[in-house]
Amino acid sequence: MIKPEPLTNPAGTFFVDVVLPLALPDLYTYSVPDDLAQRIMPGQRVVVQFGKHKVYSALIYQVHQTPPANYETKQVLELIDESPVINPEQFKLWQWIADYYLCTLGEVMIAAFPSALRLQSETIIIRDQNFDGDPADFTDREYLVWEALELKPELTIGEISKIVSLKQVMPLVKGLMTKRAIMVQEEMMDKYKPRWIDLVYLNPLYQEDAAMGKLMDKLEKRSPKQNDLLLTYINLSRDFGKKKIAKSYLVKKAGVTPAIIQSLIKKEVFLTEKQQVDRLAPYSGEVIPPKVLNPYQEQSLKEIKVAFEAKKVALLHGVTSSGKTELYVHLMQEIIDQGKQVLYLLPEIGLTTQIISRLQLHFGNRILIYHSRFNDQERVEAWNKVLDDNITFGEQAGKIVIGARSALFLPFTKLGLVIVDEEHDHSYKQIDPAPRYNARDAAVVLGAWQHANVLLGSATPGMESYFNALTGKYTLVTLNKRHAELEMPEVFIVDLKDARRKKQVNGNFSKVLLDHIRVAVENKDQVILFQNRRGFAPFLECNVCSWVPLCVNCDVALTYHKNKHELRCHYCGYLIAPPVKCGACGDHDLRMKGFGTERIEEDLQLLIPEARIARLDYDTTRSKSAYSKILGSFEEGEIDVLVGTQMVTKGLDFERVSLVGILNADSLFHFPDFRSHERGFQLLAQVSGRAGRRQEGKVLVQTYNPSSSVLSYVLRHDFEGFYHHELLERYKFSYPPYFRLIEIRLRHKDEKELDRSTNAFVKDLKASFGKRVLGPTTPTVTRVRNFYIRHVLIKLEKTLSVSEVKQRLSQSVDKFKKDPDHRRLLIQIDVDPM
Repeated sequence: MIKPEPLTNPAGTFFVDVVLPLALPDLYTYSVPDDLAQRIMPGQRVVVQFGKHKVYSALIYQVHQTPPANYETKQVLELIDESPVINPEQFKLWQWIADYYLCTLGEVMIAAFPSALRLQSETIIIRDQNFDGDPADFTDREYLVWEALELKPELTIGEISKIVSLKQVMPLVKGLMTKRAIMVQEEMMDKYKPRWIDLVYLNPLYQEDAAMGKLMDKLEKRSPKQNDLLLTYINLSRDFGKKKIAKSYLVKKAGVTPAIIQSLIKKEVFLTEKQQVDRLAPYSGEVIPPKVLNPYQEQSLKEIKVAFEAKKVALLHGVTSSGKTELYVHLMQEIIDQGKQVLYLLPEIGLTTQIISRLQLHFGNRILIYHSRFNDQERVEAWNKVLDDNITFGEQAGKIVIGARSALFLPFTKLGLVIVDEEHDHSYKQIDPAPRYNARDAAVVLGAWQHANVLLGSATPGMESYFNALTGKYTLVTLNKRHAELEMPEVFIVDLKDARRKKQVNGNFSKVLLDHIRVAVENKDQVILFQNRRGFAPFLECNVCSWVPLCVNCDVALTYHKNKHELRCHYCGYLIAPPVKCGACGDHDLRMKGFGTERIEEDLQLLIPEARIARLDYDTTRSKSAYSKILGSFEEGEIDVLVGTQMVTKGLDFERVSLVGILNADSLFHFPDFRSHERGFQLLAQVSGRAGRRQEGKVLVQTYNPSSSVLSYVLRHDFEGFYHHELLERYKFSYPPYFRLIEIRLRHKDEKELDRSTNAFVKDLKASFGKRVLGPTTPTVTRVRNFYIRHVLIKLEKTLSVSEVKQRLSQSVDKFKKDPDHRRLLIQIDVDPM
């Protein structure tokens, strides 16, 4: 990366506009001390004070010599970075996201920047040495803090909270400050700590054979274990060709205690040095060239390259198992051969597990992974690797970055290709908190600014993307042949209503589905079962009065999880032990209603005890490695039946899956959302595509509504037919891709106040937008985390000026936030809701 030149003006004072990690509507300006004036440039971090006490690390947005008109500036306290940690292209992307999605640059910074790089001060409590009062006057809790400060001279707010067993301790702190017993100071904490290891190497005095011989004779007589350690070192240094070996590794290989090596270090037989090491484990397996493409893939590859010359954005509509990943591999190889970088976006963290192992076979250590399951330290190291590549352009340049939506914000400057795989997936859209951006759309913008090609890929493209391709905004490339010319799996509809009438249903399984699972297990094939709900049962219900245990914070029923024997709210995390009797009438006849993945797993184990069954959902994949372990076991054939939620529908490629079962297709369509049919079709088509990827496959769809129009398209694998049918509905009711949508979510802890403020807000909106404003409406879940919710929808013609509309909307929101009568109303704006 080319560094911007620092400004030079010996006679003037420099100012910097900075982005703070706070939801501030404007940038804030600070003056620059003379000793930093020649070193500052945009993209560096500086330490600044904001407010009376708090200290933050802020990003320099621009350097200039114009003081602010409305306030007196504070000085920058410290320069953290000698070189920029982000580049101008990133700032452009941040600004676009802030403008388009109606949020602040500070909110974008919070989403984009690894938290370990966003430093802020920690409030430190110390004793006031001038205190001359009597501790006997303290309350019990005040005395606990005073006593703790005697043992430890500095305490954080978090430590005090633990000491006194209170969440809110500021009143307690203020009480001690009033009594002049303590003082408060702010201290900047650096969250990122590099990892260091100790290396040992032989003192040059003993590297001659004669000196080594004398040393070993001496050690053999006096300390055989030290001699064994020395021999181990000699053997390892010969095997690996390295003179410096990790101290812990040497101790482990020699089978001795750390005290033994410390003795040799004390005798100066070994010398030591520290070395910084990566937390990101390097790839050490074999690397093989990309596979040869079949004629259909070759044709698609040519079409993509032609498309890039004309449009820069192409949509690859490839049926499941058509070999889209192999196309990606060939395109990536060409880009990194040019010394450029590739960004490969995936919608789910879990998908990276299988994709990474496949891509590492071709690209080895050129693969860099970045997603939210990494801890703060790992994310900073990944960030720095991309940044270092930009600066050095050395052997490591041209990395392929694989990640979920947050990888979009890495500091690329030599980006040659962006791939958005499974581009239709709603996981690319961030819902909360702001910025509520869509990574797919932001990737197209990033590609345009960095002059990089963008490839969107999916077997079931999103309606908007397919519309853009058919109307010429993107170029459409179609790959409609499966790899090895396998046929698409046969899809069969199982009418549950008819099956129940004929008494051919056992629990939640039709006889047809159970028979097919048994045959697959007997044939040593594998099965995937899809149920779009986790937990054991959606809710408990009293069989006498129909009472249902509800969350105390949200207006939803608690879900029963049998494994942990608890009722849990999937919105706020509230949990209780299952009641033994009805909370209304006191009857003990409580029954479980509905079924989730946990119940499917348990019931199937009883019905087919010989089957090896595993579950893949949010509950079983909470740890960083759980997802890869489950998928690894399935790939190795250690699992016969994999039961899962949406996690099993996306991008997985297993050779032996001959059967996919969909337990309850109807649950996918019963949502008050104009996208419900699109999502349902995509989920069913995607999970169906997991079957028959190397052999013939079958898909069984259980439903109470076999005449559903969506299911008829799934049955025929007819994406184009579904698209044109859905497009007519969208046009008829003024939905995307023909109209733009802005959804406004309003929240308040008092429902009456919410309705009063919302009605006033909607009246103001209608004065600006007229009949384009719909609502307010009450959502299905009316209260979440003790906040009542109302929704307002604005439908906008594509011909309207987007900037003008958003400016008017922002003015309405700002007016309400300033009004004391409506100040407690929380307003969230979601542009292009998914």
